[in-house]
This record gives sequence, C-alpha cells and structure tokens, in this order.
Amino acid sequence: MPRGKVAAMRRLVVVAVAFLAVMVGIGQPAGAEPALQVSASSARLVTGGAQVVVSGRYVCGPFAEADGVVDLTVRQGDTTGYGYLYPSVCDGTPQAWSAPVDSVGTPFVPGRAQVVGGGYVCDRVTGACAFGSFGPTTVRIR
Repeated sequence: MPRGKVAAMRRLVVVAVAFLAVMVGIGQPAGAEPALQVSASSARLVTGGAQVVVSGRYVCGPFAEADGVVDLTVRQGDTTGYGYLYPSVCDGTPQAWSAPVDSVGTPFVPGRAQVVGGGYVCDRVTGACAFGSFGPTTVRIR
C-alpha cells in the first residue's frame, strides 16, 4: 500500500479510537484528569528533502505505563509529510521529543512550514487515557 494511504489509514484509526473513548468513557476513573499536551518548536531537513525531523516538548499523564501515538503532519506549500511521536515517559513532567516526518511527493526545502498533530496516550495499568492536539504551529525547516 502506498505510504500516503498507510498514513491516512493510521490517522483514521487514531481519530476513531479517540472518538469512541470520549463517547463511552473508556478507562477514565472517576475524578481523574490525565493530560496530553504536545508542542513543536523546530524542524531539521534531512539530506535530499524526503524527510524532516520535527522536535518539541510533550507532557502527559501521570501514568504508570504509557502507550500511545501522536500523528504529525507537516505542510510546506504543496509538500505534505506524515510522521508519528510515541510518548513513553508520562510522569506529568515536560519531555523533549524528536520524530521523523516523511514527505509524500515533493521534497521539503529550507523555510517555513506548518506542523499539526493529535493523538492519545493511555495507561496500560489503569486504562485511563488522555487525548490532545496542537497546531497549526509555524516552524522553520533548517
């Protein structure tokens, strides 16, 4: 299956899981308010422009054992790319992250781009989940 279709299907699954969890309250203990906050601050061009590495910070939890994904989309003119952040440390403190984003079609070039993202993190022990999204955020691809 082409890379773009795989990314689109994965994005659809993330949105569907988030929607269902919100609708039926999957794993949310009474009174608990776990959080997922993500921000992007920079992007580094990989040789050839087929990929950029986006960096930023996230805060999630607090969770004993985290499992989840944040879908990332970078748009620069007619170029779009997709990537994924897999939060692992969810103790309620800010964590630095970097994730590759692959271009679908034309290559990225140095300059301004927009980053958006959204996803979830769940605690494997309690089943509690947190959802979040961010952007569009302007970053400079260097």
